[in-house]
Amino acid sequence: MAKATLRPKRGHGIRNDSLAVDIVIQIVMVLLCIVFLYPFLNVIAVSFSSNSMITTGQVTFYPKEFTTKGYELLFEEQNIWAAYLNTILIAVGATAVNLVATSMLAYAMMLPEFVLHKFLSVFLLITMFFSGGTVPTYLLIKNLNLYNTWWALILPTAVAAYNVFVYRAFYKGISPEIREAARIDGASEPRILASIYVPLSKPLYATFGLFSLVNVWNSYYEALLYISDADKMPIQMILRRIVFSSGVNNMAGALDMINHGSLNPLNVQYACVIATIGPILLVYPFLQKYFAQGMQVGAVKG
Repeated sequence: MAKATLRPKRGHGIRNDSLAVDIVIQIVMVLLCIVFLYPFLNVIAVSFSSNSMITTGQVTFYPKEFTTKGYELLFEEQNIWAAYLNTILIAVGATAVNLVATSMLAYAMMLPEFVLHKFLSVFLLITMFFSGGTVPTYLLIKNLNLYNTWWALILPTAVAAYNVFVYRAFYKGISPEIREAARIDGASEPRILASIYVPLSKPLYATFGLFSLVNVWNSYYEALLYISDADKMPIQMILRRIVFSSGVNNMAGALDMINHGSLNPLNVQYACVIATIGPILLVYPFLQKYFAQGMQVGAVKG
């Protein structure tokens, strides 16, 4: 009798290959997490470490010889709290204007009876590849009497072409029968947008709202160009002055502490970095459940 040949089951081999792929992916993700997290953890650690530990390069993931002198000097800085409030108002205002303007434009372009939707599509597409440039934009801000006002930081971010196309694609994925039923009931187009499309698009608004908030919060270049009064400056301008100029040496008491070796300039600089990004890190957990869904909007909506 011929001996039967033993062969491994096909399903068993597939499971082994899948397990090996999962292990490789997990190792790669752990390495990427270390690469991405180390600079952030190092900034936190340095901001709380003593001058001797920083100078000798002994600070890595956690603080050495814990101190809060950098944060104490930072929050004693003149106009620091006013700059924080300015940044919050500018970022929230710009985000609100961006969400409202983008959603209204995208909704109008979605309507098949809107005669200008093709023209606006081409117009917005052109703006994705060409911009006016810094000098024309500056002249426009001056001619509109927006210079040295917060509107110079809010209005230019009101509409982004890419966002409009994503919004429109998402709105098209909502059943048109819902809109027709609302129109039969006598609802106007703004009422349909506010009562039907907006509630059904929470992941979309959470994702792009967070993008807009982070973009405005981290921006300092526009404030450098368009804001001249110190009492209207956002927090990023103070960060820029401290990190990229001699701002630390000009802070009250900082120069004496640095000369006596009780303070390292990096204490204040890194404390300013953490104080600036802290509010954004606190906002993200509240939007996280919508953020993962919103990231898939452009991929699943045609």
